[in-house]
Amino acid sequence: MLVWVKGFARREFQLMLLRRMADFQPELVAQACAELEASHADYMRAHNRWQSMLRSARAPGGLRLYLATLGPPEREQEVRFGDATVTTCTWQLPGLWPRLRWQATVGVQDVVLHGWLVREDGAKVPRLPEPRRLAPWSCVVGDVLTQFPSATQRDPDVPSQWLVTHAGQQLWFVHGLLQKVGRDEKVDDGQ
Repeated sequence: MLVWVKGFARREFQLMLLRRMADFQPELVAQACAELEASHADYMRAHNRWQSMLRSARAPGGLRLYLATLGPPEREQEVRFGDATVTTCTWQLPGLWPRLRWQATVGVQDVVLHGWLVREDGAKVPRLPEPRRLAPWSCVVGDVLTQFPSATQRDPDVPSQWLVTHAGQQLWFVHGLLQKVGRDEKVDDGQ
């Protein structure tokens, strides 16, 4: 039986994603809020509610929380990583990013290991300019890794963020969506 979270669905989920993006792109977040007819207080409320649900003993946990807020996934696929098998679940988020999907990587006992925005399945990866010319919100991590196979990625140990380096540039992503590009200090220092 599918349990729903009252007052928190796909619109609120998108608002929640905007909170961490506002640290990098406040102007784009303001435009997105206007598109969703939401205020700053609305996206802060959505972020705080999501954080509360993640930590609540009463709210559904792991994959069940995503099912309760986003409904059944559009697609589920088993993926092998070495000796382990995980499941990726994807949901469409109508509104801000119509060609992207939210993807959760789910492990044993429905624990969500990772979640981020990805290109919709089967969609053509857009042709990207060189990394230093990439615009915020123009691509997701997978787009960059497809176009620039020598790029390296790492988890910067900051919740919701991801880092890709290529051609002397650092590409910072929040929830899988590009936020900013800057020079890679390690390359500049000759390391």
